[in-house]
Amino acid sequence: MYRLITGIGILFCFMTGSNAQEEVDFNRVNAETYRLYLEQEWDSLIDLGKEAIRQDMDYYYLRMRLGIACYTKKNYRKASSHFSVALEQNQGDPVAMEYLYYSRLLAGQYEQASLIRDQFKGDLALKMPAADSKFAEKISAAYLYSQGIDPEDFPLTFISYPGVQYATLHFSNTSLALVNRLSPGVSLAHGFNLLSKTNGYLSFDGLYGHYTLEQKVKQVQYYISPHFTSPGGSVWMPVVHILSIRHQDFVLYGTGYQGGSGTYSLEYFRETDFISGLGYKTGIGPVNLHLGVYYSSLNHKRQLQNRVGLTWFPLGNLNFYAGGYLNTQYEYPKGQEGVVRIIPEAHLGFAISEKVWFDLNAATGEMTNYLEGNGSIVYNSYSEYIDRKIQFTLSIPVSKKGSLLYLGGRWTASRSEYYPLDPEAPGDLNTITYNSLSIYGGISWKF
Repeated sequence: MYRLITGIGILFCFMTGSNAQEEVDFNRVNAETYRLYLEQEWDSLIDLGKEAIRQDMDYYYLRMRLGIACYTKKNYRKASSHFSVALEQNQGDPVAMEYLYYSRLLAGQYEQASLIRDQFKGDLALKMPAADSKFAEKISAAYLYSQGIDPEDFPLTFISYPGVQYATLHFSNTSLALVNRLSPGVSLAHGFNLLSKTNGYLSFDGLYGHYTLEQKVKQVQYYISPHFTSPGGSVWMPVVHILSIRHQDFVLYGTGYQGGSGTYSLEYFRETDFISGLGYKTGIGPVNLHLGVYYSSLNHKRQLQNRVGLTWFPLGNLNFYAGGYLNTQYEYPKGQEGVVRIIPEAHLGFAISEKVWFDLNAATGEMTNYLEGNGSIVYNSYSEYIDRKIQFTLSIPVSKKGSLLYLGGRWTASRSEYYPLDPEAPGDLNTITYNSLSIYGGISWKF
């Protein structure tokens, strides 16, 4: 949308006497920015407009010209700032409101754009009526397959302390997510995940050792997160995530003849874990601020995870962004000393062309029972750790509303350790390191 405002004349002077010099400056700035606007010399217009605002020359037409200049140069975040001020100076102006709506939309600030659209009136409301509440505003489906340790690298090594050890051989994860629009500024994100996993597994109960390369884990997950967007653009995101887990363990079901060794079999056990927390994000000029605090009970361990991060959009659009997060975990297992972990994370994204976007994410640190995506993604392998991970995603838009096809891969440097049941036992027992590779793909469809 490139609408030019026509009929903008040079405003008359409204200051006299001792302020004659300021009057001349105002007329010069107004005339020159109008000329640059008509001639579409956007860089010169932006430079002159910035200087005028620094000298406290600020009025509706100047902000509109600056906003249109930034919009044309695809700096949608800066354009949004100018159009917002223009609306404060001329409330309800339909041209400024329409420009602001598209600026928010093209900057990826979809929640803020929907709030602006709900304010449309008159012809603008007829042209683009407010969106009604929808059962499905966006639906996403994805599949991931991961290959872990080579079975030959999982040794049959029993430790003298009772305990267990697991190492992922492979797993698959299928997910389905839905976003409902409930009312202006309120949406509901929720999703289901089904994970099927095979582990290498060994255990020692103090008398007998057991070993298998076919230990199964079935995990069904459901998370729900309402999003509340304020008129100023802040988004609050509480979340609850429930995990229903069925896993196999060795069970004695028969005693041996005349006191001999018993007979063991793999039987399924069920556990329920959960996560709750609160995420927050807001835009500050070309930067997004992200905050989060989460409590989890995973694998019989209680944990707090905090997250703070920034994403910088130097061009004011989605064609390039970069940033980082600092995650801190405090784990306090029952009867044991608490553990503090620090996990830095970096991410980078850019458009390869108008049809393909590339996103890269990397993290390092001891990631166990680790949370991402506002608590919707969980790394909760028992007795396993991720020390480093790199992940990339290619996204291809398939509709004007923002629907995407995406595919990607993930590499992790992982570690498996023997987990003794006695808290007094030494750590770092039977450590196995290995690399894991994952591939995934899916579709995110907006209605």
